[in-house]
Amino acid sequence: MNQRMLTVAAAILTTSTAIAQNPFATHVRPTEPLTPEAQLKSFHVPEGFEVQLVAAEPAIQKPMNLAFDARGRLWVTSSVEYPFAAAEGKGRDRVTVLEDTNGDGRADVSTVFADNLNIPIGLYPWRDGVVVYSIPNIWFLRDTDGDGRCDRREVLYGPLGNPVDTHGLQNSFRRGFDGWLYICHGYKNESTIRGRDGSEITMQSGNTYRVRLDGSRVEQFTWGQVNPFGSTLTPEGDFITADCHSKPLTLLLRGGYSPSFGKPHDGLRFVPSIMDHSHGSTAIAGAAYCDGADFPKTWRNSLFIGNVMTSRINRDTLIRHGSSVSAREEEDFVTCDDPWFRPVDLQIGPDSALYIADFYNRIIGHYELPLDHPGRDRTNGRIWRVVPAGGQAKPAMPDLVGSDTNHLIRALDHPLSAVRSLVICEITDRLKTSAVPDLRAALSSMNSEHGVVHVLWARSINPSRGIFRSTSDRARPCHEDHG
Repeated sequence: MNQRMLTVAAAILTTSTAIAQNPFATHVRPTEPLTPEAQLKSFHVPEGFEVQLVAAEPAIQKPMNLAFDARGRLWVTSSVEYPFAAAEGKGRDRVTVLEDTNGDGRADVSTVFADNLNIPIGLYPWRDGVVVYSIPNIWFLRDTDGDGRCDRREVLYGPLGNPVDTHGLQNSFRRGFDGWLYICHGYKNESTIRGRDGSEITMQSGNTYRVRLDGSRVEQFTWGQVNPFGSTLTPEGDFITADCHSKPLTLLLRGGYSPSFGKPHDGLRFVPSIMDHSHGSTAIAGAAYCDGADFPKTWRNSLFIGNVMTSRINRDTLIRHGSSVSAREEEDFVTCDDPWFRPVDLQIGPDSALYIADFYNRIIGHYELPLDHPGRDRTNGRIWRVVPAGGQAKPAMPDLVGSDTNHLIRALDHPLSAVRSLVICEITDRLKTSAVPDLRAALSSMNSEHGVVHVLWARSINPSRGIFRSTSDRARPCHEDHG
């Protein structure tokens, strides 16, 4: 055997040994899948916390994005089609609604709200249904007869064009305090989005934008990033997104330009990074801001982000310097001995727990391996939650849909921003201007600064009767009657 052959053989042996010793070092995990019960035992969290299983296959498969509604139910998009889009009308993907009716933290009711979808990712529960992206449109899927299943599909925006790449697309639908729906736009794709009022934007690759929920208007929000996938809202109303090849976390500033591939900023609106570290990966997905009263004080003000390549939940602490912020790297929050763990989305639930969408797969990479690699799993999928050790689910969140004005206004003082966000949307979407007098009276009774701020946001629903005396007093109307 010549020297070159010996060198090659040694390299192969070294690589094989490294993979055997560290299954996280390969794009194709060499291990076999575990049952949900076995995987649960493989998690590691800091002292004082525990991981609990919320749902698993066959109730859900390949979860992508998560969202809670005003009843406290968890909505999930899932895709068995990914990474290949299905032919028109042939999609096998779905939106599922999960409910925990006995308060033990485990979903005991699973309802397929809508099926025959095509790689659905972003979703936002709204009114009698859900706003969701499914190739090639942003849809409003409605349950008009009250049986818990979609019976009417309306196109809000689209068609948005055929995607070149399916691992970003339109994702992470998050409602802002201003009533707009904020959306991340994924890597490599080009999308043209039009509103009924004549508004139109065209985006290529990483960007963020916002839409009105009635389909009337679209606006570009930020430029740049590479593949933003996952976003979270701070109590102050700032959006922070997860991204891959730029930085793991990006603070969004309206009209700002963030770093990207080959896209120079305009020289005036450059948005500096809030972090210098990378968490050891170019595969970041999902972000959640923690202010939960049930978490120990030292853990509040944390930003949790999913790292699908290292199979970890990374943690940063948000540090404020006047009007600027930075993300300080902390010890990882969740690690897992099972290399199939793929945390693609994170949400803080109305019970203050951290919820994790686990795409559970041997392969997560998109370009590192052929898209038709036979090792891609299309069956398994889990949702986990992290809670203080020994803690069960909190009492079910009050049904905000059935709450009266006074109850909703009191809930604006809730210590958890995830709940306050649901409350303000319920007030402005359902009660509209009828709540204005009570909101005015409530200003002096709020116990927290955040409660006062949310009352002000809700009061601005109607400028002629609200806190703001004219549209010149603010940048633009906040919550609006969506018709």
